[in-house]
Amino acid sequence: MNTPRPSSSWLRLPALALCAALVGCAANVERPTAASQALQVPARAQSSVALVVRAANPEVAKSSDWQALRGAWRDAMAGAASAAGKQFQYLDAEPQTTPAGSTLVVVQVKDYRYLSTGARYGLGVMTGNAYVNADAAFYVGPGRTPVGTRSYSTSSSAWQGIFSAMTDKQLSSISSAMLKDIDGG
Repeated sequence: MNTPRPSSSWLRLPALALCAALVGCAANVERPTAASQALQVPARAQSSVALVVRAANPEVAKSSDWQALRGAWRDAMAGAASAAGKQFQYLDAEPQTTPAGSTLVVVQVKDYRYLSTGARYGLGVMTGNAYVNADAAFYVGPGRTPVGTRSYSTSSSAWQGIFSAMTDKQLSSISSAMLKDIDGG
């Protein structure tokens, strides 16, 4: 007895639906105050990046998930730097000088809502939206020569459901944008 095989077009429909849903996974970085000209980071300082993440005000640092956000940002920048072929160092405190041959990025988090991917998968849209709003100052060494500032923000949308970009993906996108800015892009 022959069993009818499903039409190949019926098999494509679920695959297309999955692809469409996954489009919401990426985080888009908004740069509300993007400077019109590129950062002036010398080539000698583009291969090594140091990152400091601090709160722009005491209320931000008092949040129960502040250390989780800092750790997630450290991991995101480490991954982005590795992918870009750059050396990376995370600093707990802001140094007085920047080592020669490196770029120091000092991030001041103005506001955020930390949501883990696990929370989104477990609670769905009831978890709300994740967002990050931060300013970054860029310095090159030797010494501490300022080369510019940038603002970065990103947010998720509950309508994207479990596929919306949570804090880890948002920080990865911001970190990649920072490295692009360092490279003059």
